[in-house]
Amino acid sequence: MLLLGSTTLAACAGMDFPTTEGGQANLVDRGINLLRVTPENVLVLGNTNGAAVTSVPSNPPRDPSVYVYPVGTGDQLRVQTWTTPERRSVGEGQSISEGPIVNEDGQFFYPYVGMMNARGRSVTEIRAALEQELRVYLNDPQVEVDVERFNAHRVTLVGEVGSAGSTVLTNVPLRLLDLINQAGTTDLSDLRRVEVRRHGRSYSVNLRSFMEFGASGHNPIMLPGDVVYVPAMNDNKVFVFGSIGNGEVALGAAGKTLTEVLAEMGGINLRANASGIFVFRRPPGQVEGFNVFQFDLSDASYLMMTSQFSMSPLDVVFVTTDPIARWNDSVARLLSPVTGIVRARAISEDLAG
Repeated sequence: MLLLGSTTLAACAGMDFPTTEGGQANLVDRGINLLRVTPENVLVLGNTNGAAVTSVPSNPPRDPSVYVYPVGTGDQLRVQTWTTPERRSVGEGQSISEGPIVNEDGQFFYPYVGMMNARGRSVTEIRAALEQELRVYLNDPQVEVDVERFNAHRVTLVGEVGSAGSTVLTNVPLRLLDLINQAGTTDLSDLRRVEVRRHGRSYSVNLRSFMEFGASGHNPIMLPGDVVYVPAMNDNKVFVFGSIGNGEVALGAAGKTLTEVLAEMGGINLRANASGIFVFRRPPGQVEGFNVFQFDLSDASYLMMTSQFSMSPLDVVFVTTDPIARWNDSVARLLSPVTGIVRARAISEDLAG
């Protein structure tokens, strides 16, 4: 009986965590940094989600010093030439044709000039080249060149987004956030680890770092041929154990507070120890040890603290069992085999009788 009782109590203690200062005295030696959350420090301790965001390794690509759209195959141009401020013509009143399309060789035809190279050039460079060629026929020609329809360059978005596909680039710079906003995101979109594949090289971009903290380097300009991959956030969840039940709670794109996690698990029941609600968290980049945040909700006025504490991915929430409930469980487990023996003996005697 004593052996059975000690084994049962040891099993119960295996899922326990000390709630008193005396019981927690030796935690530091085990690499555990215990922080008691109070109404005075909850705003400081609860604002830890930013560290989880900014600590993700990344190497975002640099923006070009000046964004210039390179004309390419399929682009339709608009070309206008003036011989005088009032006239847009060449020779004897012959109107200049508009809308040449850059062909597969990167060229377009222009009257009197012939085939002009356009691929990879800016509209400014094309205009300068046309003016140079037209000087053979016109005195001081004035030429205007624009892209009428953009078709040549695209950026492709794939992965965990609302609508994957390609987007046409124009002469207006398109940034990563604008691209993803056009497609939309899901609750699983991991904007901390967006991958930009450019010219055979992969770059990791932490878009949430830009969205939440204004890190401008993490919202790069998209360039022709870029492929953007948004992975699923497989670690965007917390684990819950103890007297509230065992399970996982997804944090979603907006994140959740401790209140929301506890509520999703059904709330704290009568068997729970209100002074023993813990959140276990390993700080970003730390290999050993972890922080433990202790909430003492035995005073109902402290319940609002949990709504001010933001959860981080892979946090572990543990709710200890009330000492009386734990003792009752131990006694019940201890007596259960004895009760079984008594019942078996009674049945045996009835059969013998």
